Amino acid sequence: MLMALKDWSIFLIPLLITVGLLYGMLFWTFYVSVSNWYGTAPNYQFAGFKWYKLMFSMDRFWTDFENNLKWLLIGVLPTLFVALLIAYLLELSNRKKLEFYIRTLILYPSAMSFIVTGTIWSWMYQPDRGVINTILDGIGLDVFKSRFTTDPKTATYWLIVIFIWQFLGLAVIILQSSFRSSELQEIIESALVDGASRMRILFQIIVPNIRGGMLILASLLLISALKVFDIVYIVTFGGPGYSTDVLAFFMFIATFQQHLVALGAGLSIIIFLMAFVIVVPYTIYAFRRWFA
Repeated sequence: MLMALKDWSIFLIPLLITVGLLYGMLFWTFYVSVSNWYGTAPNYQFAGFKWYKLMFSMDRFWTDFENNLKWLLIGVLPTLFVALLIAYLLELSNRKKLEFYIRTLILYPSAMSFIVTGTIWSWMYQPDRGVINTILDGIGLDVFKSRFTTDPKTATYWLIVIFIWQFLGLAVIILQSSFRSSELQEIIESALVDGASRMRILFQIIVPNIRGGMLILASLLLISALKVFDIVYIVTFGGPGYSTDVLAFFMFIATFQQHLVALGAGLSIIIFLMAFVIVVPYTIYAFRRWFA
């Protein structure tokens, strides 16, 4: 009995410490968000929901909220779909050396930090002498030249392209590893013998049988899209105006530049609630749908 308790304590104590720190910091952040802390000196005087009312009355907050939803939808779904197609095409390829080079090429961006990625794409997106517009001009396709991130209407979408580029390689690797279970390979071989088409095999056999990998990948992409900060900071700094601003970047500006610490804490609580509302129900649904 004592040995069993000792074995459990090895895992239980670190778990309790982690949970305690996590929810302790969450409670502390909420407490700061209802305080009157603005300026560099801490002020824990209770202010109610003053800062939340201010937040919800700001056009910038609703623009940020809308942009975060764009990142969640446009950033996650295309990444999943394109990664699925690329992973499947690589599996169909009989040239293993070519597959190795392609996989390495698309995985390389995932090894870079968002700071490096943002800097590279800033050079590419520059309207006057950027890489993309220079190439288009050089091959006589200057009609397709774009303002990219300097156009308030489309800037957020060009930032999302960077996100997809960054995570695509990792997504392909996760899905490819899901393809290669012996049970799934046997099912695919049986379907080929029965005359099933490649596309039918993909959507009716492979996709339902790689639910574990899809669950992990979708959760990873949702969380990454929700907390995006680095790309916005490096490429546009929230501009033009605040058209590409997101909640995490607004939180940074409010806390460390405007010294509205309580407002920044309130924004972090909103980000947490978005993660809770989006990721947790998705995870519960996926477990019930796929692992019941």
